[in-house]
Amino acid sequence: MANKRELKKFIRNTCGALASEIIIARAVFPAISRKEVHDIVAQIAALQCTTVAKVGIVFDKAPGDYESAKEYHKERKQYFATAFKALIDQFDKDVEAIVKRMNAALPEDVRAEIKATVSE
Repeated sequence: MANKRELKKFIRNTCGALASEIIIARAVFPAISRKEVHDIVAQIAALQCTTVAKVGIVFDKAPGDYESAKEYHKERKQYFATAFKALIDQFDKDVEAIVKRMNAALPEDVRAEIKATVSE
């Protein structure tokens, strides 16, 4: 991500898409447990809140700590790149767990129906 604002938008859009998918699936297939949908949406909301809060990291060193501004900017850029990569990796793992839970929430007859429509 280029900056914090874009990273926050990415997180919000991803979580919003996940929540809308499970809500739409529940509307189309009433066999899906309402409680399970509620729990998944709550998990998605919690993931969004915690991940967006983690984006607010700061580089705690001042430009005066370095011999040149170029060195400071290089170090700062590397710090944020590493921090954002770690944050995105953890976010991806959490999203993967949610998607697995969403798939597990689908009853077997619903899965068969989806496979039949996809294979047509």
